[in-house]
Amino acid sequence: MREKRKIRSGRKQAGVALLLAIFVLLLVAVVGIAMMAASGTEIRLTANYRSSTSAYYAALAGLEEGRGRLLPKNPNYLSCCLPPFGSTLPLGHVIYITNPLAGDPVTADPTNYGNPAAYPDTEYAAEFPSYNPPSSVVKRPSVQVLTGFANPLYKWVRINAIDERAILVDVNNTNPASDWFVNLNQPQLIYFDGKNLTRTVTQYQALAVTALSALPDGSTKLMQYVVAPVALQIPVSAALTIAGPGSVGNAATFNPPPSAASFYVNGTDQCAAKPMLPAVGVTNDTDYTSVHQSLDSPSPNKDHYIGAGGAFPNVSPSPYLHPANSTVDMTDPISLSIFLPIVQNAADSVLNGPRTEGDMPPAMSSSNPMTVYVNGDLSLTSFTGYGLLVVRGNLTYTGDSGWKGIVIVLGGTITENGSLNAPPGYGEFDGAVYLANLTTGGGGGGVALGAPTYVVSNPGGKGVYYDSCWVSSSLKPIAYKVISFREIPYP
Repeated sequence: MREKRKIRSGRKQAGVALLLAIFVLLLVAVVGIAMMAASGTEIRLTANYRSSTSAYYAALAGLEEGRGRLLPKNPNYLSCCLPPFGSTLPLGHVIYITNPLAGDPVTADPTNYGNPAAYPDTEYAAEFPSYNPPSSVVKRPSVQVLTGFANPLYKWVRINAIDERAILVDVNNTNPASDWFVNLNQPQLIYFDGKNLTRTVTQYQALAVTALSALPDGSTKLMQYVVAPVALQIPVSAALTIAGPGSVGNAATFNPPPSAASFYVNGTDQCAAKPMLPAVGVTNDTDYTSVHQSLDSPSPNKDHYIGAGGAFPNVSPSPYLHPANSTVDMTDPISLSIFLPIVQNAADSVLNGPRTEGDMPPAMSSSNPMTVYVNGDLSLTSFTGYGLLVVRGNLTYTGDSGWKGIVIVLGGTITENGSLNAPPGYGEFDGAVYLANLTTGGGGGGVALGAPTYVVSNPGGKGVYYDSCWVSSSLKPIAYKVISFREIPYP
């Protein structure tokens, strides 16, 4: 009887281990399935993030190409379509940089609004309802970034003028809060005053650069910069400025032609009806006495130095007025030394002296003024240049040579040594000329101003004439600053 009971007790417990094993397996399977699902979700999120990031940087590459090609010094500058610096790009005029890639089933065409596969610029109509379609469209191809490699996957870049409605910004804070969007100004161009966007007309027009990227998996990004030019601010306070140290016995020297000649220094603006400037500007009393005496008696041509105030010879009185908001102070050696690398980095051509007119960039012309930096002496014979010229050494030129723009000589001397093979008085400097003697080293190892000297031989050429237009044209932008950045839904 007892044995039978034991056998029955064992049968009641049979199969429990199997149930436990099945339960554990089910639990492990559920955990595994959950981990696989989580892993799949993470993989998809990572892929989406990678795709989104790739599209972002592709569009950013397009923005940077567009921004870079706004600079005149860029070898791929959009000279075909952009107005001269100081002029404005009108609303409704659009420049597209297209980026066709091998294997694209449909060539991207931002103006093909009826074909979504062509990646049309649907955003333009939203930004410019009054200028849709644009009145002028110019298309230019992109440039290859790395030889042998395809460009980033951006489809197109748009460059155009902007108003408040286009960028959704009330730049002058004049719209009522209740009607903010409705009252955003549409037909008025936006400018940049060096610090802020404004509707006040200045020479610094703000532009929009918009880029669309698209990846094979369908990811797209539409992004936009608002950019504005940053230009050198060089104060012009006289037709010819001579900046000396002002110490007794170390005065600036101006040696005019020794007899009647065609050489003039004229502060009357040759371009526009602007206030007359002094003929010769100096920066201290010592230089004023030295320069004024050399141009006055016994000089036979003191009436050749014409400028504000009407006195002959016209030399600006001391003290010198330092212009505000400028990149450089011509009277401060530290400011001058900081100014030099800025110009060098922005220059179209950097030359190590001594150099001659044969080394000037061949692309320079009256319609294409350039920035030239000469690290050393420069000698010009029967040559006329255009733009901004900075000479870290001395300048020697024949009387039949000249320059249209701004000339800055920091080696201490400018020497005119007579005309060669040209009618007397043929050469002329139109714009403004600066002369200083920036010295380095010495006991303190720093920078200082020495005594500058300007020597003019017979017949001297036509001389130096203030011209605000040539001054303006020589101060091309050295960079385009990003004022704002936004990402726009597409389509």
